[in-house]
Amino acid sequence: MKNNFIIVNFFRVTDPYSGGSEVSFNFFKNIPSKKKWLFQYSNKKKKHNNVESVVIKNTKLQKFIYLNELANRIKKFCKNKKNLIIIIEGASWAGYTYILYKILKKDLKSAKFIYHSQNIEYVIRKYRENFLITFLTKYFENFIAKNFNIFTCTSSHEKKTLKKLYGINASILSNGLELPKNILKIKPMKKKFNYIFFCGSIDFFANFDALKVLVEDIMPIVNKHNPNIKLIVSGNKSLPFKNKFLINVGFVSKEIFFKYLKGASLFVNPMQITFGVQTKTLHALTLGKTIIATKQGVAGIKTNPIFKNIHITNNNNDFSKKILNKINAPKVNKSASKYYSNIYSMKKIVNDFFHKKKLLV
Repeated sequence: MKNNFIIVNFFRVTDPYSGGSEVSFNFFKNIPSKKKWLFQYSNKKKKHNNVESVVIKNTKLQKFIYLNELANRIKKFCKNKKNLIIIIEGASWAGYTYILYKILKKDLKSAKFIYHSQNIEYVIRKYRENFLITFLTKYFENFIAKNFNIFTCTSSHEKKTLKKLYGINASILSNGLELPKNILKIKPMKKKFNYIFFCGSIDFFANFDALKVLVEDIMPIVNKHNPNIKLIVSGNKSLPFKNKFLINVGFVSKEIFFKYLKGASLFVNPMQITFGVQTKTLHALTLGKTIIATKQGVAGIKTNPIFKNIHITNNNNDFSKKILNKINAPKVNKSASKYYSNIYSMKKIVNDFFHKKKLLV
């Protein structure tokens, strides 16, 4: 008898609205089995096949309050099912996973549990949270590491960190993408000026820090030498920055996003802290863009120097110089696009992982 897969998310992943939700939805979509069901928190009542949504307001308090409701729906659905594999997405606070596991394990004793991590939660929390939240996060994540059958991570760097923190041998499951067909045929956004492109919600502090460095430290130098270069940013309703070179296009559809990305002279990602594998960088790579980034902006990514389209620096002055020097680089490298589209295909990544772990028997 084949396994039944239950995927659990503590945020809405249908109709993806962020890099994390996009990874989670594409992961679910590409599990190579028809016996898969998604349970999620959602702020929308929209129905999808094989998806059960607990409709809540997207607040930490509501996520706690409705954990029993979420667990009861999962237990009810799984009541007469055998060979259960429950995959909990780790792109939310580890405390939710800890409590849900405790509730589910009482009734679903034979179920196997997989923690699908997009980053190491403790590493994120220790930068911005108080001591108590940081301490609890590490406690919960350690419990998950010791009790779940499989704990995944996105890169070899994270694998080493998890070994050091919790003494586990995590399984690498990289982030990947579900790309549009004929991605290279997407028409670029036409502008009368050269522009560089950055994307990401500043609700996530790492994106805010990256954009702040870009706006306050890098672009003023670029603008001084070439005032015709603009910075276009997507993924935010509004921005706390006001500059002549800055253009905020807000939230855009996937189709429009790819148009802006393809039309950009350069893609930039000056991330200051490393968290998982950046989907924004993967998008740029699969479109064959010339990229200027910090080491953190390409962390965990299997870059290939043969294409010479990735330029890395952690010095703001050098970052500015690279923008000025590469602004007229070819907008698309077809060979690079083909290479990265293949190795970061979510379908391929998930299929290889499930076969390697023998999860389909």
